[in-house]
Amino acid sequence: MNDTEPAAGGSIPRAFRRWLSLFTPLRFRDFRLFWIGLTAQIVGQQMFQVTVGWLAYDLTGSPAALGLINLVGFVPRVTLTLLGGVFADRWDQQRLITVAQGLSAAIILTIATLAITENIEVWHLAVSAFVLGMSQSIDEPARTAFFPRLLPDRSHIPSAVPLISLAWSSTRVFAPSIAGFVIAAWGADASFLLSAAGAATMVAMLRFVHPNQDRPPSRGNMLRNLIEGVQYVRADEVYSKVILSAFVYATFLAGYVFILPVFADELGVGSKGLGVLTSAAGVGSLIGLGTFSFLHARFKPGEVIIIGMTLFSFALMGVAASHSFMLSVVLLGVTGVAHIYFQTSANVILQSTLEDRYRGRVMSLYGLLWSLMLLSGTLLNLSAEFVGPRYALGGGAVVVLVYVWGFLARSKALRHVTLEDRTETTKA
Repeated sequence: MNDTEPAAGGSIPRAFRRWLSLFTPLRFRDFRLFWIGLTAQIVGQQMFQVTVGWLAYDLTGSPAALGLINLVGFVPRVTLTLLGGVFADRWDQQRLITVAQGLSAAIILTIATLAITENIEVWHLAVSAFVLGMSQSIDEPARTAFFPRLLPDRSHIPSAVPLISLAWSSTRVFAPSIAGFVIAAWGADASFLLSAAGAATMVAMLRFVHPNQDRPPSRGNMLRNLIEGVQYVRADEVYSKVILSAFVYATFLAGYVFILPVFADELGVGSKGLGVLTSAAGVGSLIGLGTFSFLHARFKPGEVIIIGMTLFSFALMGVAASHSFMLSVVLLGVTGVAHIYFQTSANVILQSTLEDRYRGRVMSLYGLLWSLMLLSGTLLNLSAEFVGPRYALGGGAVVVLVYVWGFLARSKALRHVTLEDRTETTKA
């Protein structure tokens, strides 16, 4: 029962049991259906991102066009995500997700129709990015606040969080490759249609799940609700450090995927090569998930965050300097490992210890990580226009590395945090 006790058969069977325990939440029907729908949704989102990036670059040949489209998608995400967190704490989260994904499916189908009729233009891609940014600003906080209600109790959250990460990471192995091959074989319109099907699948699955209803809703003025959420984070050093590290990570580096079309062009590998480059990070993510439980058993969660951000920065420095397609693939695999270490540990700290009444608002702050990825993609692509993609990517990696070891690693509260102590504090 105690994870620290010697296990019969040695440390390897005990480690294997630890890994298998990550899949325990899939025994619960409602969480399992949600996870299937989420996986389909993410496949569609990632295919859409790859397809829009490739099509925009194909239409214009300019990294700046990629950056501007990312910026258009970023604006509603960064302005509405915090409001989405307030909505998630006040209203029916299941209905919010359904509306958001229904809107996503509709706009992607519209873009697919324009591509089929050969009427697609760059501004159409920009409009679609804006509308999807709006829907995701509502969807992301609602989803992160919703899935714990599909579990019997809080004790299953540390296992459910890596499964949520698995949904993102496993699809990164094949979704970009599928997009690349579909674009090469049948065109961007077919890839858009598959993207819309992913959003529609999530809508369908939500009709069959039944969450726990013991959620204390927020009441009163919505602006006051928002301020209370920010104050809750600011009053806690661990929460504030986790979220600030996510902002730095996302703003300066995490949007590297949006500059990969430029690197694919420089390496001369085309759309199929772009799919492989993007999928390499997904393979690394699976490796990261496979080793996360072992790392998490040997280091505290805050230490894992520091390890992940450091490894991520060094790997992307290597990508920036690489002129070899295969070396770039390997290094992008390392970024996938590092991303999982950072993201999963940060999520485990937050989801396992937050008070339920603040969960939507705090996770919306953390959810800005994904919004800021769009800003990161914009900054990287615009910088690439002036200094070249290699200096742009390498410079972002240096900024993150300086932050980690100049500021983050100095926080004793983050380095020494344990889930057991935090959970007891939350209950008290």
